[in-house]
Amino acid sequence: MTNETFTTHITFTSGDTLREEPIAADKLGSTIMRLCEGPAAAMGIIKEVKIVDGNDLICVHIKGRNIVYPLPLSRRQYKARKAQTTNATLENQLTKLAQNQA
Repeated sequence: MTNETFTTHITFTSGDTLREEPIAADKLGSTIMRLCEGPAAAMGIIKEVKIVDGNDLICVHIKGRNIVYPLPLSRRQYKARKAQTTNATLENQLTKLAQNQA
């Protein structure tokens, strides 16, 4: 994802649309927070947001204040993924420790 840019397309409840300037990947999180939790979202004037990549593929789809794509992980999926990450981290630490002792 180096040098990848994303373009934000906003549709307001009035029917007006806005296409924002492309942003870098590191700004994506703050853009999503602004559009879900910012003043315009709190006032309820944002109907829909689509954030697309350079190939015009939808990366994030927001309706109102809710992210509808990508689908959020269920609690079970979240716990399983977190356990996988924790196990992998522990395995890496044990491997490094064993290499240092050898």
